[in-house]
Amino acid sequence: MSPVLLRSTLALGLSALAAPAFAADFATCFTLTPGVSWSNGNETLTIEKASFAGQDAIKVHSAGGGVGTASYYDTSGRQLLGEDRYGISAWGGDAAAPVMTDTFKPAPTFPQSAKPGERFQLSGKGERTHHVEETVTAIEYDGFSDYTFVGFEDVEAEVGYQPRTFKDTCHLTATFEDSRIEAWYAAGFGRIRFERYTGNDLLMRDEIQTIE
Repeated sequence: MSPVLLRSTLALGLSALAAPAFAADFATCFTLTPGVSWSNGNETLTIEKASFAGQDAIKVHSAGGGVGTASYYDTSGRQLLGEDRYGISAWGGDAAAPVMTDTFKPAPTFPQSAKPGERFQLSGKGERTHHVEETVTAIEYDGFSDYTFVGFEDVEAEVGYQPRTFKDTCHLTATFEDSRIEAWYAAGFGRIRFERYTGNDLLMRDEIQTIE
């Protein structure tokens, strides 16, 4: 090997060693793939393309126990544009008329990027249209708002009675007074595992069980 080629090869090798290893991407965790449908045992979630408040959106149907909602996100999946809420007997797909529609502007939005241990706030304001009572009232986003990005984690789950690993999910925790949630978001699926606590007591837990 010529001295020039040897130096070039060594330089490339050192460059490869110095380059940072591939890192998981925070924003990717929140992407939603139209056509995906899955269940946690209590509810079935179906993801599809939609339009909401005059813009392209991703709709996530949630149906279970006779109650249904449809949450609308921007195409990145990080911004909650609004939500349709259906009555107990009203859920039946696209033909079912919502009882209430929440529209957020500004919308609660997860950041584009975050580092493990980083804290951020979720907030939003908007309007609630009650289609039955024909009223419109101002609202503020009332979900958990004080979030911390715990880090990227692989989630091991039993899906359709078969082990499955969801790589590089985003593990978030959020607190409000003495309540706390732990949530894991997987690219394409949304939130696949969720736990809620009061103090150190676990109140509820759900996790992806089947993919339709």
